[in-house]
Amino acid sequence: MVKKIVFFLLFCTLLNASEFEQNCLSCHGEDFKFNIIMKKYTLKYSSEGRIKKAIFEYLKDPTYDKSILPLEYLKKFGIKKKNELDDKTLKKMIDIYYNKFNLSSKLY
Repeated sequence: MVKKIVFFLLFCTLLNASEFEQNCLSCHGEDFKFNIIMKKYTLKYSSEGRIKKAIFEYLKDPTYDKSILPLEYLKKFGIKKKNELDDKTLKKMIDIYYNKFNLSSKLY
């Protein structure tokens, strides 16, 4: 029974990872500084719920005002294009992103 649970959890983790790779890393690449972006969101919004909400709102309608990146960076690279994922998939990707890169997971 324990083997089945471990296998199931491993399978779900791999499935989520491949979705994240397909929906996020396909554009950003492996070397994108997701951890730095998460640090900036954490410093500005602090709680998991507020961080996820801010990321969701930014990705649905990216504007300079909603961005947490420095203005110099935005001037150099521009503002992100509006995300085309449906809300359910986008929230799932944000959950994966948060679980993978949130700062509290690095403390243990």
